[in-house]
Formats: sequence, C-alpha cells, structure tokens
Amino acid sequence: MTRLFACQLLDEAYFEKMKPQMLSHVPVSCADKALSYYHSNDTQRHLIGELLARYALKESSGIWHKEPFSTGDKGKPHPDGLNGTHFNVSHSGHWVVVAVSTDIVGVDVEHVRKMPEGVAYRYFSEPEKQLLDAADNDAEKAHTFFSLWTLKESFIKAIGKGLTKSLSSFTVIRKDDGNYILLPDPETKDFHLKSYTFEEGYKLAVCAKDADFDDKVNILNIDNLLPV
Repeated sequence: MTRLFACQLLDEAYFEKMKPQMLSHVPVSCADKALSYYHSNDTQRHLIGELLARYALKESSGIWHKEPFSTGDKGKPHPDGLNGTHFNVSHSGHWVVVAVSTDIVGVDVEHVRKMPEGVAYRYFSEPEKQLLDAADNDAEKAHTFFSLWTLKESFIKAIGKGLTKSLSSFTVIRKDDGNYILLPDPETKDFHLKSYTFEEGYKLAVCAKDADFDDKVNILNIDNLLPV
C-alpha cells in the first residue's frame, strides 16, 4: 500500500522551543545538516522531513529507523535494512509531505501560484501544452499546470533519475473522469498516479508501482512525530 503523511511547519517561536527535542531524535549527521542552513524555515523543513519519514516508516514497518538514510546515485534516500519499504519526501510553502510504499514511490507538493509560462512550454509535452491552452482563464491554467507539474515530478522522483530524465520525454494524460494517468511507454507502464485534495492553494501528487493508495493524506503535528 502507498500511504501519505503531512506536517505543517511550526511558527518561529514554537520551533525554537521544540528544536532541541527535534534535533535529539535524528542522527547526528542529520542534525548537523539541519543546523547548517542559513534560514530557519529550511532547518525546520529538513528536521520535519527527517522525523516525518521515520514516523511513516514506523507506521509501515513497525521499526523506528535510527540510522541516516542512504542515498542513490541521484540523491534519492532509502532506509537501509527495511527491504520492501520505500519512501520519498517533498516540501513547499508551509507543508512537508512523505509517501511510503511497498515499492518505489515519488511524491511532490507545490504551492499554487501564477503559472510560469516559460517553464510550462519548455518542459511539457505537446498533449500537456494542449491541456494548458484549453484552460478558460489564468486561474484554471494555474490549476492545470500545478496538477500536471506535481504528477510529473512525482514520477521523476519515483524513478530516481533526477534531472537526467527530461520532463518533456513522457506525458501525463487527463481522463474523462478527471483522473490522470501516464501515457504508457517502456518506462512508465508499471506506474500509477494519484492526486490528492489537499489544503487550498496546494497541489499534491504521488506516483508508485503499488496501485493501492491511501484514500486521504494523514495530517500530523510535531507531537505525533517525536517518539516517546
């Protein structure tokens, strides 16, 4: 099964109060990396991502993963010793999200804003550009763009190829029922997509080989993420 977990950033004062406890529950190397960021929100995103991933893995495997995550050639993290358990992390705005699955998985969350025209028409395939051009107004165009963008990013993150895989080299199709699928090709044929209704102003999408998706996103707070 593919499950989704999300946690909001804390307000600045509460984060400063909770930071020592948060740092104490991640490996030293993760704590050091978190503290290396210049901006407090980046420190917080890193710490919440580490804690949320460990919470999600514990929900899936029953084991709190104490060691630093290993990374693949393109930087995708993996929990050593938990065979058959995969995860991925994304953050945008004031949200951090984690997907955990029985097979490879990718997740992307984005804060919706005005559609970046140059990005869309440079990195989208022709059928995707046609979807954008069919939008009635700027708001609908932004809605369509970020739906497609999060779905495409989730696939890129699932396969773990990073920028070596062109976003325009594969296509996301919107079906008549409003759901999305990947246009089948040798690389996409075993993957499934799902978009989630999330907080207003955000888009969230997951790509996984396991087609059994959670019905909803599990919203957590920082107290849920700190092991007792």
